[in-house]
Amino acid sequence: MNLRFGQNNMPHCIIEYSASLETDIDIAQLVEAVHKGAIDSALFDAAAVKSRCIPVSHSKVGMLADGRFIHITFKIMPGRSTEQKQLLSNSVYRQIVILNQSIDSLTMEVLELDKRHYFKWTNE
Repeated sequence: MNLRFGQNNMPHCIIEYSASLETDIDIAQLVEAVHKGAIDSALFDAAAVKSRCIPVSHSKVGMLADGRFIHITFKIMPGRSTEQKQLLSNSVYRQIVILNQSIDSLTMEVLELDKRHYFKWTNE
């Protein structure tokens, strides 16, 4: 058992998406593309990248009743520059750009965690 507080190996890539996209986009491929983009940014140890999807049943984008969106949140430890955060978003975007024709909105944000309050347990 391995307990760690505030480790720098990250990110958590959390992909929220309109459930209606499941008819047009291979969601497993979306997760793989985001995961690969985070690894390709070369900002993190590949083994530390974690990616997951959360479908959203009901949403609106602007005036669209069922706006089809993808929103990606990257949760990382502090210490990376604005340029590195932009590199992460750009690297992921290059992997998922082909999906753009199926969606109404694509957004990404990079959030820094407070490492004093981050807990990680692994079974290594």
